[in-house]
Amino acid sequence: MKKVLVIAGPTASGKSIFAIECAIAFNGEIINGDSQQIYTQLNIGTAKITQEDQKGIPHHLLNILDYSQPYSVADFQKICRESIQIISNKHKLAVLCGGSGHYLKSVLYDYAFPKEDTPQETFDSISDEELYEQLLNIDPIAAQKIHLNNRKRVIRAINMGLSGTLKSEREAAQNHRPIYDVYMVVLDIERALLYERIENRVELMFKQGLEEEVRTYFSSQDAQCFQSFLGIGYKEFREVLNENKDVELAKSDIITHTRQYAKRQLTWFRHQFSATWADPTNQEAMKQVMEDISHWLHKENT
Repeated sequence: MKKVLVIAGPTASGKSIFAIECAIAFNGEIINGDSQQIYTQLNIGTAKITQEDQKGIPHHLLNILDYSQPYSVADFQKICRESIQIISNKHKLAVLCGGSGHYLKSVLYDYAFPKEDTPQETFDSISDEELYEQLLNIDPIAAQKIHLNNRKRVIRAINMGLSGTLKSEREAAQNHRPIYDVYMVVLDIERALLYERIENRVELMFKQGLEEEVRTYFSSQDAQCFQSFLGIGYKEFREVLNENKDVELAKSDIITHTRQYAKRQLTWFRHQFSATWADPTNQEAMKQVMEDISHWLHKENT
């Protein structure tokens, strides 16, 4: 099995810096595992790593799409696995770095996504409640695991059922085991410090010109329908753009939503993955993590 090192954790925990440190130490290349940093134009609100900070380490799945283009977990899975293969062919270590847990899991585990033949527009005139009722009739087991307001997942499950294989049947047939030899590190710092980092990061985004970035790309109503606008750091500007509300309210909402997202990320990683948890502010702990990674890599050649 191919070796894949995964550096995960909540936003503002220092993943990018540590991933670069690992890539330098272990002859690796980095694959972006953040669902928003794929967009070429969106740099400030995504806290995208700069060319200078990349320190010459190749980065994959960074700046690969125009912000107007839709993008799915299945798309990410396909391109990410191709990147792992490319890096492996060069006899280098794939370092997958990001905080989008569902995206990471889709790559690392034996998840198969069905081809969705029914156009999304087919469902536009159907309410959430009616869609959920359809899913209850098609696949009641899958419906139990999906909230009726999660329209995207409900439609996906309906599509699976219409394709001939129920979502619940497909999941039951999968082993939910990693398809790579994975070593995952989840960075976890003290909560108060994490929240302080988040607030400082958001303040820096505004100083760097976040409002100008948003107005440049999302001023039109059409652009506000793009998938990229739904990310934290952008969607909070909707009322500012459309109703000229105070931008300070958008800043406050971004901080609040980012904190909430960080909490959800930690919960996801704690329950979905087997990983080494480490505090990046603890030098001794991080030194031990580096030694453990080296040992894991060495086992490949024994």
